[in-house]
This record gives sequence, structure tokens and C-alpha cells, in this order.
Amino acid sequence: MSHHISKERSRISAMFNGIAASYDFLNHLLSLGIDKYWRRVLIREIKAKDPEKALDIATGTGDIAISLYKAGISVTGADIAEKMVDIAREKCNKLVESTTPKPVFHIASADDLPYESQSFQLVTIGFGIRNFENREGALQEIYRVLTPGGELAILEFAEPENRIWRGLYRFYFHNILPILGRLISKDMEAYAYLPESVNEFPKYRNFCNELENAGFKNAKYRSLTGGITLLYTAVKS
Repeated sequence: MSHHISKERSRISAMFNGIAASYDFLNHLLSLGIDKYWRRVLIREIKAKDPEKALDIATGTGDIAISLYKAGISVTGADIAEKMVDIAREKCNKLVESTTPKPVFHIASADDLPYESQSFQLVTIGFGIRNFENREGALQEIYRVLTPGGELAILEFAEPENRIWRGLYRFYFHNILPILGRLISKDMEAYAYLPESVNEFPKYRNFCNELENAGFKNAKYRSLTGGITLLYTAVKS
């Protein structure tokens, strides 16, 4: 049984600031490198609509923002964890110049975005929405900053629906991953919080219903890697 876990903004920010230095390494290690494939799928999904300007919320160390930039999209990244954003900026400093402006980053919460209404054709969130303290307010803000017809694309962890695959996943996710995460990051909390936050988050059609209740249309999900990750998409009406 999952129990309510605190997602107070100061706690989440401090937790991610604490693991910022090892975050990228652990992401690639603990996902066995599959996280790169998940981002490629997201980019392929959104490229068809050819958005000019994107907002990447919970941008972390900027991997999705950088992928969007490489796809020729002008990107703004927002996150509440300053040390994560510092790393994102360092990574972007090393990018080769192109006709697309390099990503810019701001310290901002998803439920209080410092951007004008209808500023972006695309909003992305990679493995961050389950951490939002005020998810309803965040969806309202995302809806506000999107242009009419603009797309929201979200990658988030889930649980496989196949019983055998789900059992293997749960064993790894609840037993192996937290131990490896603690050993490498030296953080006792973050990698115990990860499986708890995934358990608590609404999944599959339940989250699509939440998106539609917030005013989005055509909310749907695509299962990746047997349901370990879902790619949710929805459109502002």
C-alpha cells in the first residue's frame, strides 16, 4: 500500500539539490541507459507538429531541453532546484552554436510560471510531474502558457501491466535501485522517495482523465519498455 508522502516544495528542492552532482550518472546507470531512448521517443512524437518554442518544466540537468535544442526548437527550462539548473547551464555552455538559440533556464515552480499566456507551442515534463506539490495548479499554469492547439508531452514512470514483468520491475525498483542510489549519491532519502512517489502517482488512463479535467483534449498515453515508462500527450483546446 502506498502512503501519502510529502512533496513540499522546499523538501523536493533540497532533495534534488543534494543529488545534483551524481544525478546524470545515476539516471543512466539505474535505467541501464534506456532513459536516452525514452527521450528520443518524446522528441520524435512532438517533432511532427514542428513547434518553434518549448518550455521544459522540471528540467533538472537539462537533458530534454538539450534534446529539444538539437531538434531545432527554441527552449526555456524551469526547475525549483538551483544546483540542478546550474549543471544544465554548464552542459549548454558546451553545446555547439547553431541557428537555434541555446536553452535558457529559470528557477520557477510549475504552479507559478513567470511567462506570459500563450507563449509556447509545446510544454514537456520528464519524470517530474509526480513530484509537484500542487499538480492541479501546475496543469492550470501549463494550460495558460500554451498556445491554442499547443501540446503537452510528459514522460513519467509507471508499473508494467504484465504480471511477470511487473514482479521483476518491482523487485528491482524497490530493492536494488534504492541501494545503488544511496551508495553512489550518499543520499539516504532520494532513492527511497523515488519508488514511493511512483506508487502514489495516478497511472495510465487515470492520469489522462486528470489532464482532460484540467481542460486538455485528446489525452492519451504510449507505453514504453513494457510499461516502465509512459509517454502522455494532450492538446490545449
